[in-house]
Amino acid sequence: MQVVDTHAHLDLDEFAGDRESVVARARQAGVHATVLIGFDPERWVTTAELCTRYPNLRRAVGVHPNSASLWSDRVARALDEEVTRTRPLAIGEIGLDFYRNRAGHDTQQTVFVSQMEMAQLHELPVIIHQRAAEDETLSVLQRFAPLRGVMHCFGGDIAFAERCLSLGLHLGIGGVVTYPKSHALREALTNVPLDRIVVETDAPFLAPQPWRGKRNEPAYLSAVITTLAHVLQRSEDEIAELTTRNAICLFGSALADALEKGPLLASCA
Repeated sequence: MQVVDTHAHLDLDEFAGDRESVVARARQAGVHATVLIGFDPERWVTTAELCTRYPNLRRAVGVHPNSASLWSDRVARALDEEVTRTRPLAIGEIGLDFYRNRAGHDTQQTVFVSQMEMAQLHELPVIIHQRAAEDETLSVLQRFAPLRGVMHCFGGDIAFAERCLSLGLHLGIGGVVTYPKSHALREALTNVPLDRIVVETDAPFLAPQPWRGKRNEPAYLSAVITTLAHVLQRSEDEIAELTTRNAICLFGSALADALEKGPLLASCA
């Protein structure tokens, strides 16, 4: 079984003491590629360093809405140069977070739109973060539809799922799907096309139910696969294969190379 963790933060300090073991456990658990998220200028550097060290890691870069106050013309130019020079898998994670609201709504909107324009210019997918800002996030995204990208940490109901899908987005499914109270999410997934689901951990955050409250890591993606297999009435191997194919079709040849699954690109619509 080969699985792709499409969203993780292995460069954070939570992994400083045992990062080598975390990467090894992921491989042993069937997670053969992981996408790191460089969510601010400091993390563009740390994710690049890890991708150099570990051949099965890839990265996305952007400015997270909680870091939107860092945005300036200089940062915008630096991001554009980083994208041009390193050609990451995607721009992300970007979006709106009105829950923490560490930058004002107007600032977040400006930074979000600027990065959507950059992704469009560079013809890259986007990784979208939204929290307490569903309508506002979708309003921005509608301006750029149809999209290539993923709604990260999707935890919504069928109505929100349908709105995301109508824009062209994939849904990033992680540990939240395993939580006992996530009934609406699991019901929504029964109505989502199988080719629009990818899996993620958001490690070190949002560990699946068996490890809830502990540090998350890519190896724990197995619990997400198990839950999806039950909800979608497929085998775990089928879910692994489907979500891996979806990730490759979304993120392209650089991810396929990490998995040695280049031929799968030929089957992408």
